[in-house]
Amino acid sequence: MPPVTTRDDRVVTRFDSPARRLVVATWARGLDPERVGETASFYCFSGEIPSVLTGPTGRESNDGDTDGTTSREHGVASGETGRSSPGTPARSTRLVLVWGILAGLSGVLGRAVLGPEQFMLASDVYYYAAESLLAGGDIYEVAPPDRPGYHYIYPPIVILVFVPHVLTGSPAGAFALQTLLNVCFAAGIAVVLRRALRRRGVVLARLDSLLLFAFALVSTHSAISLINGQVNIGLGFAVAVGLDALDRNRDDIAGLAFGAAALVKVFPAALGLWLLRRRAARGVVLATAVGVTGLLAGLVALGPDVTGTYLSDVLTGRYDGFDGAPDPAQTRGGAQRQVAALAGLGPPYVTPVAALAVAPVLCYLYLDIETDRQRQATVLGTILVTLLFLPLQRLYMVIFVFPLVVLLYTLPPGRSRLLLLGGTVVSFVRVEFEIAEQALSTLPLGGLEATVLAVVERLFEVVLPPTVGLWLLLAACVLVHYDARG
Repeated sequence: MPPVTTRDDRVVTRFDSPARRLVVATWARGLDPERVGETASFYCFSGEIPSVLTGPTGRESNDGDTDGTTSREHGVASGETGRSSPGTPARSTRLVLVWGILAGLSGVLGRAVLGPEQFMLASDVYYYAAESLLAGGDIYEVAPPDRPGYHYIYPPIVILVFVPHVLTGSPAGAFALQTLLNVCFAAGIAVVLRRALRRRGVVLARLDSLLLFAFALVSTHSAISLINGQVNIGLGFAVAVGLDALDRNRDDIAGLAFGAAALVKVFPAALGLWLLRRRAARGVVLATAVGVTGLLAGLVALGPDVTGTYLSDVLTGRYDGFDGAPDPAQTRGGAQRQVAALAGLGPPYVTPVAALAVAPVLCYLYLDIETDRQRQATVLGTILVTLLFLPLQRLYMVIFVFPLVVLLYTLPPGRSRLLLLGGTVVSFVRVEFEIAEQALSTLPLGGLEATVLAVVERLFEVVLPPTVGLWLLLAACVLVHYDARG
């Protein structure tokens, strides 16, 4: 048996031969054969062996725990203690997922009553833009007849993806098709997550599989995409596939997946930083090739004028920031909102100041990625910093479902886990200023109505509840690294 050392409550070693891989599988006695193969393969790629592959496992631990939970001595506790790495999932993990699902479903029902215009919003745009393409019109000028302010904003070549939406024959058909695709993408996310968690030694029940699928489809992070008929759940699937591929040292697949996501929405290109940090040279090359090829294909297929419009008009105005204190009812958030509200800044200063606020955090996360927890915290932090820097995060939280869920299932008890759980719950909150204002108007405040309303209005000018959740999640990522280094 190769020498091992204990670090961060896990047994760690390095292996350089198939024979040692066989040793890992042999150590994993008492586990399901399929799970042994997946887990041994993952840790051969990552260079680490978790304690679930050593000593008593699964059947019976030193202190009598059974059914997939091992002793506290080996760092895996049952749901009674809240331990989540690795072994049976902690109850707190499942409760947070359930809470996110219920909050998302309530949001869907609420939109049906209070904001029915949100349904089919994005799929209508896709439908009419693709219809304009087939009719020889301008894909960037056309808008749905009942939504004149909404236009197609993706690269020219991506419009071809939405031609099948037109073939359904109606906007309702386009929404149904996009909904079907979103269901398939959510199922794909669940499959990728299940495999990733099993490789990490997490024992998943059928309930967990259902929770993973429901969380990807209808949690608060993804429900708005389902309502709008958006493509964001598909982007979440692409990012999950890419991150899972990096786990298995398949940086070619990761590059293709990240490149495809960035071609559609641009900002997932920030994951290129993660590819560079992982020294995934093939991934960087392939991701760049996907983006460049997509733009060139659009240039050839639709002509230079359309591509020029995208680059000069659509892309440059896509991530506009704030100019002074935001309207409290405005739904865009992020660090730029805080800078604009607290410092009263506008262009051209608000963007670089916001960058200065989040860049040091990202630099700290990139210093050390030795353990799997640190790597998941770093990639989660990368996406969080991107969403906080750009004022668009409410629609795109499904993008970080992979690292978030992996950490929820594997992070052990401690302040970093507590902060991760709290940040996740707060990120589910979707209370807008109008709702808060109406709620305050019904409360007997004894003449303090105006004062309380002014305070709440100022709070909403500075930060939205989901943004508070993102900042808490980012703080949890920092604590994961700090604890690992301590």
